[in-house]
Amino acid sequence: MKNDKLKFKTGFTLLLSLLVISVVLSVGLGVFDIVTKELKLSSMGRESQIAFYAADAGIECFFYWEIKHPPPLTKSAFEPEGVTNTINCAGNDIQISGSSPYIFNLPLSDNSCAKIKVTKSGLTTTVESRGYNTTCESTSPFKVERAIKLEATKG
Repeated sequence: MKNDKLKFKTGFTLLLSLLVISVVLSVGLGVFDIVTKELKLSSMGRESQIAFYAADAGIECFFYWEIKHPPPLTKSAFEPEGVTNTINCAGNDIQISGSSPYIFNLPLSDNSCAKIKVTKSGLTTTVESRGYNTTCESTSPFKVERAIKLEATKG
């Protein structure tokens, strides 16, 4: 009879230790899951900031060129139509040709880039700049895009 009570107490200790280990493991895995998600989120925030800076550089590039090379009130710095013009931004010579809307890429030194679209309509100039955290040609699944649209009217 005494032997049966001893066996029961030994089995209970093993069961209790397995229960405690499973609870600790569950809590640890939960914390690990939260930490990995937070790390992914923080890295995406950094990549998004790089893309935003690229879009901002594209807008600044165009308006700097427009201010330094002022066209007549109803013309763009790129006109007359059909003529190829070269602008220099961020150390890059960019060829612009054709007619409005003008579309060109601006590669930046940190391997980010901006795709810029300039539309002229009378005295209004609309500039759309899409910045990327990678090169413009990249097909990376981690490519982040941020866009800025600015409309200016001369008058």
